[in-house]
Amino acid sequence: MSKVVGALRREPGTVRRRGREVSWRTRARTRLTTAGVILASVVLPVTNATPATAADGGTYAYVADFVGDSVSVIDTKTNEIDTITVGIGDGPNDVAVTPDGTQAYVTNQLDDTVSVIDTSDNTVDTITDDIGDSPTDAAVTPNGDFVYVTNGLTPSVSVIDTTNNTVTDTITELEGIGTAPSGVVVNPLLPRAYVTSEGDDLVIVIDTTNNTVIESIPIVPPFPIFIASPRGLAVNPTGTRLYVANFDGGTVSVIDTATNDVIDTITQGEGIGSGPYGLAVTPDGDFVYVANQNDNSVSVIRTSDNTVTDTITALEGIGNGPSGVAVNPAGTFAYVTNSNSNTVSAISTVTNTVAETFTVDAEPRGLAVGAVPGTGTVPCPGGQVVTGGGAEITGPEPSNFVSKPADEPDNAWEVSLTNPTNQDITVRPYALCSDPT
Repeated sequence: MSKVVGALRREPGTVRRRGREVSWRTRARTRLTTAGVILASVVLPVTNATPATAADGGTYAYVADFVGDSVSVIDTKTNEIDTITVGIGDGPNDVAVTPDGTQAYVTNQLDDTVSVIDTSDNTVDTITDDIGDSPTDAAVTPNGDFVYVTNGLTPSVSVIDTTNNTVTDTITELEGIGTAPSGVVVNPLLPRAYVTSEGDDLVIVIDTTNNTVIESIPIVPPFPIFIASPRGLAVNPTGTRLYVANFDGGTVSVIDTATNDVIDTITQGEGIGSGPYGLAVTPDGDFVYVANQNDNSVSVIRTSDNTVTDTITALEGIGNGPSGVAVNPAGTFAYVTNSNSNTVSAISTVTNTVAETFTVDAEPRGLAVGAVPGTGTVPCPGGQVVTGGGAEITGPEPSNFVSKPADEPDNAWEVSLTNPTNQDITVRPYALCSDPT
């Protein structure tokens, strides 16, 4: 495994935040959003103490730019874009973010590697050993311990241990993984991972406790002479329903995860567009957003009755070749990559309209949205020392909360937090600075 420092390329008119070009000390007021969490203005008890500022925590969309050999990082709060180039492999195709938001895993389809982004500073590790041929998609287990990567040409699934970023297991075609594994998703509650095998019209079910294939679910095309070509996958938050986008079949299959039976099929005649490719379920489980690659549209499925309730078209702002879909943790926006337009559409889930269009690097494909932890520091003026400090919290108690003297810089107090909820939390770090005695 090699480690390199990620190079960030700014979009015109933006300010690099995650590249650390702006010193924490020069920003008097910074807002940090982590899945709806706001670290707002700082209250200090003495006038000679310097205001604290937040590190670059917040909610970010990580976009795999296949032709650009890069990952575009969209700050969903400010709509600013950074681009990571150094350390990203050849042909990045998909991204998966760990539940704690600290790492993003990128499959590099053309050089058979997986890039691991440290989201705190966008440095990159590269996993080169034991990844199969043509790694396509990735999914992280709910506890963040493992990443499942489909290898389309081997064909196989590589299992990565996130504690040391090594491949600890490989599930092969001989073990039932199918002839062309592509999409992958992990059930949030059951010990199951699901893989689409495009060439076989199958969804493969993996028991994640021992990484064995326990079942193959056939996906039947709408007409016998056609093929279904299952591609994208998504599971609802309760883990009871699996949704499968069938690219050539022009359908979305709904699978009961308790029985592994297809219980419904939503067709083009019922509102699914041509070439459904990627899809994502909202955090409340009420809707599924489906990217239809061939007719440049996004279908919105109501999960209570599997009815298409809305279609967002190119005339309404969807770009050319929509592929990947991800919904932010708050459930307020669905982000769609438009591969042939080099853009990402941000759809408001309240109005089902395109609220923002981002220009990214060449041929964006898969993407993921994650809540990244942030930190704040309260440095003292030169010649003074911290004699006390801490933080005042308004709202729910965050997890992984730390308030302590910072190692660097000297004479500073550090506040770190992670908050996976969607409720607002305000943290006001403070410190008491005084002359040394």
